[in-house]
Amino acid sequence: MTPQIKNRKAGTAAVILLAFLLFYFPSMLALISHDSEPKDMTMFNILMATCYTGIFCVNYFLIVPKIFFGKDSKLLFFIINIFLVAILCSLLPLWIEAHGGLPRPRHLQKIPMTYWQHLMGYLRFIIRDGVMMILSIALAYAMRASKAREEMRSRVLELEAERRNTELMSLKAQLNPHFLFNSLNNIYALIAIDPDKAQQSLHELSSMLRFMIYDSEASAVSLSKEMQFISDFTRLMSLRLNPSVKLTCTLPKIKDNTLHIAPLLILTLIENAFKHVAVIDNDGFININITLNTDRLFCMVSNSCRTEHIENLEKGISGVGLINIEKQLRLLYPGEFSLKTENSAGEYRAELTIITSALRQSSGQL
Repeated sequence: MTPQIKNRKAGTAAVILLAFLLFYFPSMLALISHDSEPKDMTMFNILMATCYTGIFCVNYFLIVPKIFFGKDSKLLFFIINIFLVAILCSLLPLWIEAHGGLPRPRHLQKIPMTYWQHLMGYLRFIIRDGVMMILSIALAYAMRASKAREEMRSRVLELEAERRNTELMSLKAQLNPHFLFNSLNNIYALIAIDPDKAQQSLHELSSMLRFMIYDSEASAVSLSKEMQFISDFTRLMSLRLNPSVKLTCTLPKIKDNTLHIAPLLILTLIENAFKHVAVIDNDGFININITLNTDRLFCMVSNSCRTEHIENLEKGISGVGLINIEKQLRLLYPGEFSLKTENSAGEYRAELTIITSALRQSSGQL
C-alpha cells in the first residue's frame, strides 16, 4: 500500500471519528447517564445525530470537493444543500408523526397536548434541527477549505523547490564557460563576415542572460517574454548547427498580456533537440512549432536522432529531463496539461499542451 493511499485512509478515518464524537457522543452519553429519560427520546437523538453525520459526510466527501471546489459552482452548492435541508425538515416530521410523534420527557408524557403545542413542538424541531444541519454543512466546508489551503501551501512549497532546482540546472547548462565561449567565438567570427548579424547576435545573447538571471527569478513571466527568449535562444544556437541540419522555428505572436507561464519551462525540450540532433545520410532537422489559441498552448519539438541517443533525450540536458518537466507541470497545472513523446524512423518528437485558461490564472497563483 502506497503512502498516499495510507494517508488518504487515515484522513478518512479521522473525519469519521470526528463526526462520531461531535454528533453521536452526546446522545450515547445521555443514554448511559440519564436512565430516567424515555428510551425513545434517546433513540430520537441518535436518529438525528445520524442525520447530521450523513449530511456532514455527504458534504465533506462529495458535495464540497466535487461541486464547490471541483466545478467551482457556489450557486449549485447552495441550491443542493438548501434542497437537502428543506427535504429533511419536511419529511422527517412526517415520518416521526407516523411512528408516534416527537418524544416527550417522562414528566410530560401523561399531560395532553393541544394542537398549538404540537405545532410549536414541530416548529422548534425544524428550527433547532435545521440549524444543526446547516452547521453540519458549514463544518464540512470549513474542514475541506482548511485541507485545500494546506494542500495548496504544500504544493507551493514543493513547486518552489522544484522550480529553484530546475532554474539551477538550466543556469548551469547555459551559463557554463563552454556555452559562453562557443557563443562568443561564433559572434567573433561573424564580425568579419557580417557585422550587423554579429551585433544582433550579441544583443540576443545579452537579452538571454538578462532573462535567465533576472526575469526567471519570478514564479511566472509573461508568455510574450518567454516566446522572445525562445526566439533569441534558437537564433543563437543556430550559429552552432551543422550546415546539414535544417532548422524551422514557428512561434506565436502574443498579444494577450494576461497570459503567464513558469520561466524556462519549455526550454528543456528545445535544448534537447539542439544537443542530440543527428545528421543521418547528410540530412538532419530540428522543428520547433509553438501555437496558441483560445483553448490551448501547443508546443511540438522534433529532431532527427539516432536510436542510441533516445535514452539521452529522455534524461535531458544536465539532468533537467522530461521527468523534471512533468513533475513541475503536475505542480503548476494539475489536470490541465499533457506531455507525450514518441520516436520512430530516426525522429524524436515531444509534444506539450497546456490549457490556455491555466496560463491566464497562473500570474496570480504561482
